[in-house]
Amino acid sequence: MKKAIILGLITVCALSFTAQAQDLKLGIKAGLNVASLKTDKSLFENENSVGYLAGIWGRIGGNSFHFQPEAYFTSKSATIHPDASDAGSDLIKGDIKFTNIDVPLLIGTKFPVGPAKLKLQAGPLFSFVIDENNPYKDNVSAVYQEALTNYKDKFSALVIGTGIDFSKLTFDLRYEIGLGNISEYEGSAGKQKLNLWTISLGYSIF
Repeated sequence: MKKAIILGLITVCALSFTAQAQDLKLGIKAGLNVASLKTDKSLFENENSVGYLAGIWGRIGGNSFHFQPEAYFTSKSATIHPDASDAGSDLIKGDIKFTNIDVPLLIGTKFPVGPAKLKLQAGPLFSFVIDENNPYKDNVSAVYQEALTNYKDKFSALVIGTGIDFSKLTFDLRYEIGLGNISEYEGSAGKQKLNLWTISLGYSIF
């Protein structure tokens, strides 16, 4: 409930600010992400996994400078398996999946390229976990239970990206760099970070 209230306040503030601006846009978007779970120790290896995103976006400002808040549901997955040199038989291949509400707050600029506009954007992203599916915990030995099953319910990341606007369509390619440790426990697994590539297509309602 607290997460929903926080997200609602952020969305209301963003839309209120948008409504007061002369140059504004509001739209919908959907896309895919490719996530990887990184650790500063060699406890496990990671296989990239594909997830989705869908939500809304707003934009305030013109070509030289704009502010773009967004809010969307997203699925972030990681498939991990043991590093044979360290983990031995203590780990078994498995999946971790987070369903989150993500709120990126981006600033950017645009450049005319023929009939389209190329944009560059960057800013923080705040991610709130609303569901965690972690059957991996059923496969891991007690030695690694804390390291691979106790994850935080909120993450943050730095987003950098580019994209193209053409009429009412907007295309985005971004990279999310995880900030901080998403695990409640460092110990044997070290600090874990979730990094993502995202690709999305949006449509401006007005």
